[in-house]
Amino acid sequence: MAHPTIKIDTSVQATKRSHPDNEDGAEIIDGAEDHNPALDIADNELVPPFLRQPVVEIHHKFEELEWMQRTRLLEGSQANDPSHRWALDADPEVRARNRYANVQAWANSRIRLRVSEGECDFINASPIVLKDSASLEERRYIATQGPKLDNLYHFWQMVFHESEEVAVIVMLTQTIEAGREKCSQYFPLDLDNPLMHLRRDDSDPFVDGDEHQSGDEDELGQIMLLESTWDEGCRSEIRKLQLTVGSESKIVWHFLFAGWADYSKPVGEDRDALLQLIKTSASKSSLQNPRIVHCSAGVGRTGTFIALDHLLQELESGELLKVADPETDPVFETVNQMREQRMMMVYNEMQLFFIYEVLREQTELVLERTHGITRRRSDARSAKIAKLSDEAGYLPASKPELEAIGDGSGSSLTRTPEVSDID
Repeated sequence: MAHPTIKIDTSVQATKRSHPDNEDGAEIIDGAEDHNPALDIADNELVPPFLRQPVVEIHHKFEELEWMQRTRLLEGSQANDPSHRWALDADPEVRARNRYANVQAWANSRIRLRVSEGECDFINASPIVLKDSASLEERRYIATQGPKLDNLYHFWQMVFHESEEVAVIVMLTQTIEAGREKCSQYFPLDLDNPLMHLRRDDSDPFVDGDEHQSGDEDELGQIMLLESTWDEGCRSEIRKLQLTVGSESKIVWHFLFAGWADYSKPVGEDRDALLQLIKTSASKSSLQNPRIVHCSAGVGRTGTFIALDHLLQELESGELLKVADPETDPVFETVNQMREQRMMMVYNEMQLFFIYEVLREQTELVLERTHGITRRRSDARSAKIAKLSDEAGYLPASKPELEAIGDGSGSSLTRTPEVSDID
């Protein structure tokens, strides 16, 4: 069944609106009357210019990222050439495998399933490569949508073939949020029911062991839960799984972080835990072994996580502190590079601000540690970049809502998605 094509509006204008969790609009923290909420230590020349820019400049940069994305979509649709860099596959079977109708992997920048000739090799997953500025080595990730019930085997097949001896999956969504399915249950939950069978018909992957016959021609593999723990530091459920496809097996580390609400950013303890999750998940992998990261659509929380993982390592190596040119902005460049590899990465303006916010906080800590610079604090919280604000002169960019193909609740394909559908 064919689904609606992406609608491109090249005349989208910025509109003024507050963030949904604050009806009166969010505030600027610590005053910042001139819309330039620099760190208390930001006047020091050691702080790179891109971390001292006014909020309104970050707003304009997000608008530029959105304009560049619309241009890519327009070019790809007008080229009518499947080899075009920004082409999208319009095949009905491909579209049916997407969780959201307007979030699709670029046709020429996607993971290809290993299938028999003539079969559809599409999975809504994109390889993301970002280069380490110090070592020039490539950091590899796979950004993907939350698996759908009718193609769980596709997801696990990708995990098996695209990872090395040990696979690492970072899950940044709950299966159900705000009453809607964001991701299907694709792994065993607890040791009371540790085995999940992967079959050609994935409509019921959990099969009672007594009923399941070994050698069933429909079974293509299985996932066995070996360990399940709660890590307080990264506030994540960590599972050690054994993935078997055919006669071969490998270990999979699965991290489930549920402290990041849709269309938002982690706050409080969850905010600190996210940074620990980045480190902990990285410790289980390597530069060349891509971490597989997903949320619901695989663009918002997923893109933000990957950008932070890369940029925090750039900060740790000292590369970000070397940026002296006011025209150079590694955050903007990183997000743009990711969007060239997968559309819509770092989906909304709040998520982009969050990246700057975290980098500024971590820069404070680095300068304290390495140069003995002490921060002034107006309250128990350290100074941070401004939250979204509806102050005069600041207009958050409007965003088209994701077109949900189906949310598992019997809703129509033609319904208008709500804010909670946006990742």
